[in-house]
Amino acid sequence: MKSNNNKVLIHFIGIGGIGMSGIAELMFDLGYSVQGSDIGINENIIRLKNKGIKIYNKHNTKNIKKISVAVFSSAIKKNNSEIVACNRLSIPVVSRADMLAELMKSKKSIAVAGSHGKTTTTSLIGNILDTASFDPTIINGGIINSYSKNNKFGKGEWLIAEADESDGSFLKLPHQISIITNIDIEHLDYYLNKENLIKSFDSFVLNLPFYGYSIICIDNKYLKNIKSRIRTRNIITYSLKDKKSDVFIKILRNDNKYTSFKIFLNKKIKTFKGEYNFKIKLLGDHNILNCAASIIASLLTGVKISLVKKSLLNYQGVKRRFTSIGYKHKAQIIDDYAHHPTEIEATFKTAKKISNNIVVVFQPHRYSRTNFLMNDFVKILSKISKLYLLKTYPAGEKLIKKATSKNLYLKILKKNKKIVYVENEKKLSIYLNKHINKKTLIIFMGAGSISKIAYNYYKK
Repeated sequence: MKSNNNKVLIHFIGIGGIGMSGIAELMFDLGYSVQGSDIGINENIIRLKNKGIKIYNKHNTKNIKKISVAVFSSAIKKNNSEIVACNRLSIPVVSRADMLAELMKSKKSIAVAGSHGKTTTTSLIGNILDTASFDPTIINGGIINSYSKNNKFGKGEWLIAEADESDGSFLKLPHQISIITNIDIEHLDYYLNKENLIKSFDSFVLNLPFYGYSIICIDNKYLKNIKSRIRTRNIITYSLKDKKSDVFIKILRNDNKYTSFKIFLNKKIKTFKGEYNFKIKLLGDHNILNCAASIIASLLTGVKISLVKKSLLNYQGVKRRFTSIGYKHKAQIIDDYAHHPTEIEATFKTAKKISNNIVVVFQPHRYSRTNFLMNDFVKILSKISKLYLLKTYPAGEKLIKKATSKNLYLKILKKNKKIVYVENEKKLSIYLNKHINKKTLIIFMGAGSISKIAYNYYKK
């Protein structure tokens, strides 16, 4: 740590975001002077305030008077008053990804990318390396339950970071080990088409140094093609389906709480080869794939198998990943981040392992996502017999005609007559109260304000 760090004042524009808050907290822990601005108050801001970080409750040019540099999130528009003022005053302005890249340059880094599962995988690796006393630095896109925050400042040589592909910024991150959990057709508002999206993941793999490793799941067709195309990097494949993959996973048993599984290391990873059994308090094939990727990455860093097993047994998960809020009468309330058709399907499959009586409350996130994936949403949501559909959470987007929650509802209604469109929380409570006197699993799904709605309902 440099002795003059505290003389550098870093201002974070949009500091309450899950990614921004993590970077801000790490920079503070490194000894820098940190402040930030945002237009609302959330748990991230409260946590930062409690650490002594100054937070302005709105964007204003007065906030940047004494700053050395400004950091902005992808959610902040270029015409933001603070960014405009910084440009006018020649104050350096950098993106969150650029600041993360600077942090990663000082460590050996593992970058976790993919359309789904990044947050869980990042936290799993962090948990394993922490159990092994590697004292890693962790930068995650969700609250890690064991730390009650989305980051950890460590003095060890390894840094594990969630790599965000939504705006192409993951290509800026230097790393020695990369993971790609899967590729789904997402973020076409930025990439415009499928080809550009896939090319960006090609570039992500090729950004590795010659001695690095990329860990990819070939159960995903796009990643299987990447493996066949790229021959100039060390790629380790893992799969639940292909026994010829470098690492094959076989699920042995899963009950309501735990999954037992075996991995077959067909390719030597460091000094490890052969069969190994594991157990973890996670359900769903998607989570076991995340575990496999995490195990491979950890073995590459030199963690002992015995410590990997111990870590997985003690893993406490990530907030909003099938998180149980509690019971309301006999019904269990679950809060989940699923907002893409693939994620909804995975969460629903997991729920069916636990209960035959499932109620889903879904809040669509972004008009653009609903527009691009309308048919996929209809296909999976039509399978849910007890479904309550809320208004779209726009996330700052302008309305797209024929891509609203109501449009989605009308299409699902043709296949599922039991779907209910709900316009406000009060009506939702009335509907849900019909289910709470039975052993029901009520799952709130979405990436917008749905978590707050879930907790409001639970507390009433």
